[in-house]
Amino acid sequence: MTRPPIVGAALWTAVMKKAGNRCECRGACGKKHDKDRKRVQGRCEQENTDYGTSLGGTTLLAMPRDPISEGDFVTAASLPPRRLAAMCPDCYDAVLRKIKRAVKQMEPQNDGLFAIDEFVVSKGSTRQADVGAA
Repeated sequence: MTRPPIVGAALWTAVMKKAGNRCECRGACGKKHDKDRKRVQGRCEQENTDYGTSLGGTTLLAMPRDPISEGDFVTAASLPPRRLAAMCPDCYDAVLRKIKRAVKQMEPQNDGLFAIDEFVVSKGSTRQADVGAA
């Protein structure tokens, strides 16, 4: 098993133990992960390795299972292990690219903190006191 990160070692170790030290991606990255070419959906074959990444090994990452619903400001360190998934760097990057692409295609939110009707200036008004009195 790869040495855990310095920060969040207990959380990372719990996630990797639950995942069996293997990437938990089952196609969220866009690949079939089918090593036998039977066109079935499989689980990614990447595992944590004993040797470092400089020799071609892989260190798995812990990411939220549902990053969209978790929100922008939630970090993996603030979630319990059951809500995190072990992902290899390739699958992790592909999932993040898909999320960013989907967010860019989303319609912008029009509902603001304040109603726009309050700040309408009546026609012909030049005084500040008339703002909102439409």
